[in-house]
Amino acid sequence: MLRLPDSNQVIRDQLVIQSDVRLPARHRLLDELVAGREDLCQKLRLPTSDEPISVYLFKAEGDYRAFMEDQYPGFPGRRAIFVKNDTTLKVFAFWGERVGEDLRHEVTHAYIHSVVPNVPLWLDEGLAEFFEVGRGRHGVHPAHVAALADAYKTRTWLPNLRHLEELENSEEMTELEYAESWLWTHFLLESTADNLKLVQDQMARLRMTAEAEPLAAQIDKHLPDAANQLVEHLRFLAEHQSAKEVANAHSK
Repeated sequence: MLRLPDSNQVIRDQLVIQSDVRLPARHRLLDELVAGREDLCQKLRLPTSDEPISVYLFKAEGDYRAFMEDQYPGFPGRRAIFVKNDTTLKVFAFWGERVGEDLRHEVTHAYIHSVVPNVPLWLDEGLAEFFEVGRGRHGVHPAHVAALADAYKTRTWLPNLRHLEELENSEEMTELEYAESWLWTHFLLESTADNLKLVQDQMARLRMTAEAEPLAAQIDKHLPDAANQLVEHLRFLAEHQSAKEVANAHSK
């Protein structure tokens, strides 16, 4: 019989976690998810919300996939997923090797949508990719850095924020579109105070009115050479990542 996990419940701030896995209230993963809300809201200058976020954590991957196929047959077969409607915010996942990454990503979506009603898809996914890597890493996503650096080197990818702004369905996004969404987000959040303020102001407008001029248009006004700056940002991240890998190899 298909059912939601309900043998264990933990409530941490907004999060109402129902799980078939026995989790102590002070589990370090839950601590990180709670702290992630503060990191997100502080970075974007957003208020916190008291709207509950229901997190359903299955112990077995098979049970999770069977439930999702039955209840949400049109959804992609991902390891975790965020679902919202007019009245609820829900996250579904299973306890696998990448559960931390999965929950950080999907719970970030839930935190954002609890305070900002209409976030562009690319920015929504970019923020989730930024925060999924965990605290203390400044949002650096090594897999995305490597993929974009290789694609740029072979000229199979060039920055195109206007294209990202046109995307409306995450199920149709390619891995490089996810990666580019992350890169634009990382560039804006981590490069300069002025770039960060562009995102903060955009989120404030969306929170108050649910509508705003596309961020791509605003970036064109303030950063006419943004694409070149983005590539330089990627180059810096790739060089730093390579140097770090060499240092780690020498230390072994």
